[in-house]
Formats: sequence, C-alpha cells, structure tokens
Amino acid sequence: MTSFEDFPMIEVKKMNETEVRLFSLLFNLLREPKGISFQKFRNIMPRFYKNEDIESDRKKLYRDLNQLKSLGFNIKVAQYGYQSEDFFPYYIEKESIDRSLKFSKEELEYLSKVLFSSELSRELISLSQKLFSHHLDLIPNLTKQFVPVDSDENAVDTTNTEKILQAIKDKRAITIVYGYDEKERTIEPYRLIRKNTTDFYVLAYDRGKKSLRRFILPKITVKKETKEEFFSNLKISKEDLNFHPLSLQVHPETEINFTIQENYEDRWKSFLEGVPYENFENKYKVMTTNQNALFQFFVILPEALVECSSEWKTTFTKYVNEWENLYQLV
Repeated sequence: MTSFEDFPMIEVKKMNETEVRLFSLLFNLLREPKGISFQKFRNIMPRFYKNEDIESDRKKLYRDLNQLKSLGFNIKVAQYGYQSEDFFPYYIEKESIDRSLKFSKEELEYLSKVLFSSELSRELISLSQKLFSHHLDLIPNLTKQFVPVDSDENAVDTTNTEKILQAIKDKRAITIVYGYDEKERTIEPYRLIRKNTTDFYVLAYDRGKKSLRRFILPKITVKKETKEEFFSNLKISKEDLNFHPLSLQVHPETEINFTIQENYEDRWKSFLEGVPYENFENKYKVMTTNQNALFQFFVILPEALVECSSEWKTTFTKYVNEWENLYQLV
C-alpha cells in the first residue's frame, strides 16, 4: 500500500526577477506574431526595459532574447530598409510548429478530377469543402445525387452545404429556411466564410430584406435550388468580411470617447483592429454599432481605462454589477 511519503510534495518557489522578466518577454512575443521592436518593448515593459541608460537596456534585451533561444524558442529579427536597429521587430519563427500544405492550381485541378471520379460520400463531400473552400471554381459540376448509405437519425446532413457551394459556384439564387423560422427566404449566396477555426458563415444577399446578410451555415436548410441568376451583383468589401463584434448591428452607430493608459495602447489598438476609430496621443474616438462589445476588453484590463464618458461608464458599471450578482447567485 502506498502512502503520501512515497510521493513527496514538490516545493513551490516564487519566480525571481529574471524569471518574471523572461516570462513577460515570451508572453508578449507570442501575443504579437508580427514582432516587437526594442523601442516598443521599452513602452510595453517599462518595469524591465525603461532605464535612463538606454544602452544598458539594449544589452539586457539581447541577453534575454538569447536566453529564450537557448530554451528552444526560434527568435528572429526582421529588418526593413535603412530603419534604425531600435525599430527592427523581434518575432518568434513558428514554421516548425505551424506547417500547412499548399497546393498549386494545377495540383488542385488534378485532385478535383480524381475526387469526383468516384461515388459521392459524406467523407468525399466534407473533404472537398475543406480543400476547395477558396477555389470553388475548381469543383466539377455535381451531377450525381448523394444518397446516404445508412439511415442513422443522428447523421449529419451534408446536402445543404453541397447545394450552397454549388449555388455560390454557379451564382444562382436558392430558397432557404433559417433556424426555427419557417418562413422561406430567397438568398443569393456570395461567399462561404470561416470565422476563427470552427464557425462557418454564408455571406448572401437576402432579396426579402434587400440587404447583404450573414447566415450561420448549420442553421440553413435549402428548400429549393432555383435557376435564377443573381439580381444584386454586389462587390464584396473588406467591411462585409469584418466579423468584429463592435461592428454587429445592435444599435445605430455611436461615437464613444476613451482615454487609455499609455502602456496598454498596443493591446487596445489590437482589440480595435477592423473597427473605425480616431486617436490623438492616448485619446480615442471609437465608432461602433455594438457598444457592449467593449465591455470584454475593460473587464479583463480595467486598469487600461483612464477616462470615458459618464454615460458609457454608467452602462459598463451596470453590466459588471449584473454579472457579479449573477456569479454570487450561482
């Protein structure tokens, strides 16, 4: 019989100053895949690299980066033209970690012929959706009808996705029902978009709403494949492909002003990427149609906020209190 003496406790030791600095340095490099320059490190990590002697700071950063290299992190430096060395961004090379296959157009064309020369199956359709998500023009016309091999009630119906992909390729309208709404809608599907890593959306013109809409792919049921060509002939812009929560149409566009603590400006700008804003020094004017999406940032980093409008502050305080009360109830 074993006892606690057979598994002695490992003593937990507090990190020393060097370990804290290296951990912070590594965290910031992982968070900024485009890289961070020496001058930027001095701004975001003033505790470690903001001494009066700039040369001493530079040597300390070099030593720390070499220490991370010795631990197995492949740190590189990108140089641009004749820019000062202080502004060269350091970054972690991720090639050895994040490798992906890249096909030429000729390879994809050959692959499509091989795939679609056999009988259609769930696996084949799923594979083709992944391989040709950005090359729909290479998918042959699906003249064969997919018939399920089994009658499992829990089996996933892939025919909806197949019909949507074909409609996008042929630029033909389809009639659908969406979610629990039984009302039929005729849409003109333009693009299949993957948000993050798992969620798929269909960007389509809704003839009834007379506007471009986003539909969650699994909630679409295709009722009819029409032969009608697109009426809308829209050009998809970067704004249409922007899935930033601040851009969701919850209310009319509102201007909100913030003053952000200087050391948090990089993270603030990263959070706002894709959203229209103006700034002068550390003062920001943000335009949003979903102001509640701002709560996420300040719940995690409340110390980043220096000043804001009294109205937004009241709304934010109310939101935090509601969640605090809910947490206490749970």
